[in-house]
Amino acid sequence: MDIKLKNWLQEHGGPAIQLRLCSVNGSKKDYLNAISTLLEIEEVHSLLNYFDPFRTSGRDIKALEHLIHYYKDTCLDNFFPLIMDLGFKAGITIFDEKMVSVVDTFKYVFSLKNESTHCYNYTLILHRYFFISGYLFPEVIESLENRLNAIHKSAKEKIFEIYQDSSKLPKKPKIWTEVGVLKDELNPFKITAQKPLPNIYDIWALAYYINICKDKAIMKKINDIVAYILEPAFQNIREGYGLLWVKERRIYHACGWSPTLPLYDNEGNQFQSGTYFNLDCIDFMSNFKTVHKSKWFQNCLRHLEQYKTDKGTYIFPKEYLHKKYIDKAFLKDKYINLKRNERELLKRELVSTMKMMEIYNRMD
Repeated sequence: MDIKLKNWLQEHGGPAIQLRLCSVNGSKKDYLNAISTLLEIEEVHSLLNYFDPFRTSGRDIKALEHLIHYYKDTCLDNFFPLIMDLGFKAGITIFDEKMVSVVDTFKYVFSLKNESTHCYNYTLILHRYFFISGYLFPEVIESLENRLNAIHKSAKEKIFEIYQDSSKLPKKPKIWTEVGVLKDELNPFKITAQKPLPNIYDIWALAYYINICKDKAIMKKINDIVAYILEPAFQNIREGYGLLWVKERRIYHACGWSPTLPLYDNEGNQFQSGTYFNLDCIDFMSNFKTVHKSKWFQNCLRHLEQYKTDKGTYIFPKEYLHKKYIDKAFLKDKYINLKRNERELLKRELVSTMKMMEIYNRMD
């Protein structure tokens, strides 16, 4: 850990920053103090209360959609990353209590994965959250390892020709005329697909699972998958993969969620995926030691280094940090009364610097 940056973060950062620093190498007393201070903040409790509908809501398809993968702030996909940025992990009592109902929901959708496409897809979406936050239980490990074995087939064969002959299929909607249709056996979101392609949720979950995995055979499969998506031929595939033909319903769907890497330089043509996603992708990919020396990852680091300040901290563009960071959680009390623009700039500097330090710590 860079001592100079750590000292700067400790001097300027609020309890969320302190908690994340303690998680790396801190005293038990500082750890407990950071948690206690966070829990005095009303906005933090408001975020934690977003977990409550998992305990009270029904489990029909619509209810699960609203809980897990929806556009509202109260959806897990939207608020859980904010909880992680605050530094909450397994072992923090209030967080453990809130996560009980999320674990129960996962066990429920896992039990129905063979009967419901929606439930299967929800398991894929949820995997990463348990491994990021440190909740390991038999069902989530079994689910992820089943998925790993499935997507390893396409990685092992290094499948890059992914489209079927569209001339043998019904006419596509005009807006999708030029978009390829995936072969059925490669469908990333179908449990019966013989060789499903990996999606970004898979890579995200595996990025944290590899940190706790002790099985060398499993780790090799993970590294095979990572090597596969780093291939130029893979990154040359259309972002989002293309279309899916749902034969049973005779309808086309956009596929989406391919592990397309930002800033990937493919034969001199650098691909820039949406800035909303860039930093998250670089962050979780830094968990793979096999990635660190890759040309792609080194390009990413060079890109982020341009935002280094004269004092060694980092300030990323605000579109890279699209979340709303709570003032009292991220700023020391003495900085709370700064002008709004000054507060926002300091928060951005704190989050950017913390993120870069975490990435470099993984490389060490």
